[in-house]
Amino acid sequence: MLTELQKKFFSKLKIPPRENVKFEDLHRILLKMGYLLPYENIDIMEGNTKEFSRENIEEKLLLKNRGGLCYEINSLLYYFLCDCGFNVYRIAGTLYDPKTRKWNPDDGHALIVLQHKYENYIIDAGFASYLPLHPVPFHGDSVTSVTGEYRVRKQNTEKGTHVLEMKKGENGETSHFFDSDLSDTWSIGYAFYLNAINEKKVNAIQNMVIEHPESPVNKANIICKLIEHGHIALTKQSFTETRHGKKIKKEITEKQYHQILKNEFNIF
Repeated sequence: MLTELQKKFFSKLKIPPRENVKFEDLHRILLKMGYLLPYENIDIMEGNTKEFSRENIEEKLLLKNRGGLCYEINSLLYYFLCDCGFNVYRIAGTLYDPKTRKWNPDDGHALIVLQHKYENYIIDAGFASYLPLHPVPFHGDSVTSVTGEYRVRKQNTEKGTHVLEMKKGENGETSHFFDSDLSDTWSIGYAFYLNAINEKKVNAIQNMVIEHPESPVNKANIICKLIEHGHIALTKQSFTETRHGKKIKKEITEKQYHQILKNEFNIF
């Protein structure tokens, strides 16, 4: 029997419902999430956040025309994978800014560890435009998507025991976030420990990204999602479209912002 969340999840992603979701299906699910669940911080910028809970996330992401931030999108996926019988748990990561070479506030990112056939994988559907779109294995092999190339490495830092690294793909596949572009060399996206986190910790992550003066997502509206062969990003001032690794950025008006929000991101 499918849970109500599973039924709504399949419906939202326009995937025929099925009880036996396999590891091999995860790429398609992550791809669909990238297309249909934008990464966005509108609630934070408008002061409309609710306490984090499974019910609130289900309502916002599956019943309304909305997206969310890492802890919302990845928690929704975590609940779905749990309901499907996968061996998963949530962890917290700390983002690294390659431009400033500084760490963002501690534990500002929530993501998923999945265990399959004695191997650990990172599952991350909520890292802004940086979407691997595949489970990323811990044994060092990289995965490539339209947004770049990704790998996990065991590396002790002041913020964790492992890092997720990223760079431009071999065919120029690239992503960007807040004008921070991927380069041809590996750079750290975030570091993490493998300690499982609970709802209370996820609430703490939400409060931190709302309130912390150095949080990257409480300064201005940012909305982004996957499109065919690339991705799009929207702020109140600009609209950026990247296809086949080529980026076009244009300045926009307030009226255009609301039109693009509705027409391109289906948020209204």
